[in-house]
Amino acid sequence: MQQLVDRVAVVTGAGSGIGRALAIELARHGMHVALTDVAVDRLEPVADAVWKLGRNVSTHGFDVADPAAWPPFVEEVLERHGGVHLVVNNAGVSLNGPFEQCSLEDLRWQLEVNVWGVVHGCWHFLPHLRKQPEAHLINVSSIFGVVSVPDNAAYCMSKHAVRALTEALEMELRGSGVRVTSVHPGAVATRIVSDGRYRDGGYVSSDRAKRIIEKGITPEEAARIVVEGIRTDQRRILVGPDARFLARLHRLWPTRYRDVMMWSLSRSRGRSKG
Repeated sequence: MQQLVDRVAVVTGAGSGIGRALAIELARHGMHVALTDVAVDRLEPVADAVWKLGRNVSTHGFDVADPAAWPPFVEEVLERHGGVHLVVNNAGVSLNGPFEQCSLEDLRWQLEVNVWGVVHGCWHFLPHLRKQPEAHLINVSSIFGVVSVPDNAAYCMSKHAVRALTEALEMELRGSGVRVTSVHPGAVATRIVSDGRYRDGGYVSSDRAKRIIEKGITPEEAARIVVEGIRTDQRRILVGPDARFLARLHRLWPTRYRDVMMWSLSRSRGRSKG
C-alpha cells in the first residue's frame, strides 16, 4: 500500500503494546485512525497522541470476540471517517500453561478472541476495503503461528489459524486492490503475558515468561517494521531477531526444530532450578 497520507486505518487492540504503537506510527505517516480495545480507558492517551499529530481519530470500546458488536462498530467507522483503507486485526490474548491444566473455558476464550476476532475483522471490513482502489488487510499472528512450543497449545493453534486464514485470503484477493499480510512478532515488550492467563506446571514459569517478553524489542520498533512492510506490500512480516531466527530454523528443519526447542527449554528449566 503505497499511499498512506489521508487514508483511514482501523486498529484493534490499540490500547497498549503493538496496537498502540502501530496506531501512532500510522498517524505519523499521515493516516486517520479508528481505535478499538476492550479496555476503553486505555484508548484516550492513544487518541491524544494521534490528535497531536494532526490526524482524525475515533475510539470504540468493545470485545472483538462479540459478534454483535461488529456491525455497529463498522457503521460508526464509516460514518465518522467516510471509508476505510487499512484494517489491522491486532487484538489478541495469551494463555500459557500445559494443555491439560487449561479449562475448556480458557481454551474457548483464547480462540474466540484470537481467531474469531480476526475472522470478524476480515469478514465485516473486506466489502469496504474492496471499494477502494488500493487497500490493505493486516492480520497479526505470531512467530508461534510459524513454529509451535509446549505450554502454548491453544495460543499456537490460534496463531496458526490466523496465518492460514491470511494466506488463503491473500490468494483469493489477488487481482483485486486489496493486499493481505500476516505479521509474526517474536518477543515484544508488551502487556500480553501480564494481561493473559497462566496455568502452572509447564516448562516456563509466569515470571520467566514475563522476563522473556520484557527483554523483547519495543512496541515502537515493532510498529516501524510493520509499517515498512505495509508500505512495501510484504505478504509476511517477521518482527524481531528471534522471529527471524525461528522462521529460518523451521524452514531448515520443519520437524526437527521441535527437538531443538525442547532441548533449549529443558536446559533453561534446569538452570532456573539450579
